[in-house]
Amino acid sequence: MKPTSLIASVISLLAAGILFPLSAAAVPTLFCNSGPGINLVSTGCISGESRHYPNGGDGVYSNAGGGDPESSVEQAILDATGTAVDLTLYGKSDDNPTLFLFTPNSGGSLILSQDGSWKVLDGTLISYITVKAANSFALFQISPASSMGIYSTLGILNNGGSQPTVSHISFWTAPGSGTQVPEPASSLLVLAGLGYLSQRRKRS
Repeated sequence: MKPTSLIASVISLLAAGILFPLSAAAVPTLFCNSGPGINLVSTGCISGESRHYPNGGDGVYSNAGGGDPESSVEQAILDATGTAVDLTLYGKSDDNPTLFLFTPNSGGSLILSQDGSWKVLDGTLISYITVKAANSFALFQISPASSMGIYSTLGILNNGGSQPTVSHISFWTAPGSGTQVPEPASSLLVLAGLGYLSQRRKRS
């Protein structure tokens, strides 16, 4: 096999995630409105427009409201999974930067990066994130809900046909999510139980 052919084969395997499997939680490959049946945890999905997408995009994306307003994200979830979810916006990386810690894989700032990790500083559990880049957003479900995770613009294309850097990331909570801080009631029950055991030992 010629060296050029070997290189081409390796590149193809890398792109397919065969040699070094890409993190499934950061590789959206489908338009959200091509559901239902999309697993937002393992594959994610995209809503957007680009000259390099099939048919120029999904036909529903709009840059209004920052590109990923609550109504659009909820509709994307419904289209992708067939399940309606009532989201609450916890915060955005550009509007509420003090709420988060971002660690881009390339170093530097979030908006100059294509992938990396994130953490919610107060421990709030996040159920969904939308990664806005160029004229698209990638939607991922975080299950179980977590206060940390990864982000990527992989799968998104700008009008030049390239993978763009992050514009912003929106963090969404859903019914059932909360924080990792123990509830006061639970703590009181534990203390009461310890007190009861202590009294029994004294009596014995």
